[in-house]
Amino acid sequence: MQEWLRQKGIYFEDTWRKAMLFELIKQNKGPPTFAVEELLTAHGHEVLRLPPYHCDLNPVEKIWSLVKRKVADKNVAQDPKEIVKLTVEAFESITAEDWTAQCTHVEHLEEEYLKNDGLMDEEMDRIIISTASDTETESDSVSIHSSDSDVPMATDHNYSIKL
Repeated sequence: MQEWLRQKGIYFEDTWRKAMLFELIKQNKGPPTFAVEELLTAHGHEVLRLPPYHCDLNPVEKIWSLVKRKVADKNVAQDPKEIVKLTVEAFESITAEDWTAQCTHVEHLEEEYLKNDGLMDEEMDRIIISTASDTETESDSVSIHSSDSDVPMATDHNYSIKL
């Protein structure tokens, strides 16, 4: 770790422990680079990173689902020896139109998510949580005090929600 920092000309003290050195490295290492991304970029392609944990926004997942359905439809005998052959046939049957349909479907989902995200932002903007002082009038906010419910709350705080 120290050698990497020295090579980059980044200041550190010899007495610093691994945790501090690691934090320093994370702050200075920059984004990762991938050889395949550099190769694609060099040949005029743009790499599009898909959001993690959102398989519904990945057209290849939709195609894979289509392939699995095609295999399942033809795998009536459930012969393990036939699975590879059926899978190859299913992949070969995927057309440019299938890809276009799945990409279009994903684009519609993206638009729907963006629209709904905007709605969420609007709703969140309507609710402002304030830690206003006790001098604020009740007409300005809805205050939640320990007397407002059976749940004990700290009495030295005044939590207000402006509507």
